[in-house]
Amino acid sequence: MDSSGIERAGMAWKRIAGYSLALLIGSSAVGFACGLFSSDDTADAARIEAIGMAATFAVYLAVFTRMAAGSAVRPIASAAWAAFVATALSLVLLWAVSAAWPRVFFAPFDALDIAVDVALLALAATFGVGLGSYLRDRRRASSTAASRSAR
Repeated sequence: MDSSGIERAGMAWKRIAGYSLALLIGSSAVGFACGLFSSDDTADAARIEAIGMAATFAVYLAVFTRMAAGSAVRPIASAAWAAFVATALSLVLLWAVSAAWPRVFFAPFDALDIAVDVALLALAATFGVGLGSYLRDRRRASSTAASRSAR
């Protein structure tokens, strides 16, 4: 356990909280940008939604890759906790904003949108942890080889 008491049971909770906020802020920024370009035309709305989902996946993938590349201990558990905390925060914020401004945000919770977002999060976590772990191990192997050749 470190001196600040933040790391318990092998989990770096401060890092998990930071990456959860990065997931939340990144997906909110993409959602806000998609909302700015919303359209009444069905084809345009579908195109904007698809672009938004691809951008959200890219943000999630980048965050999970960075998280796993910098984590030496339990990258899968850390990613799962970060995804859980980000999802919980986003649902609470969605509820709070829709309760505070019901005339502005009048759309009810859409279970399909939430399910798609959680599926994107899980898919990005799966590929991001794998890619981040690969990059971390590759970096270690190259630094070990460089230190051996310097001797």
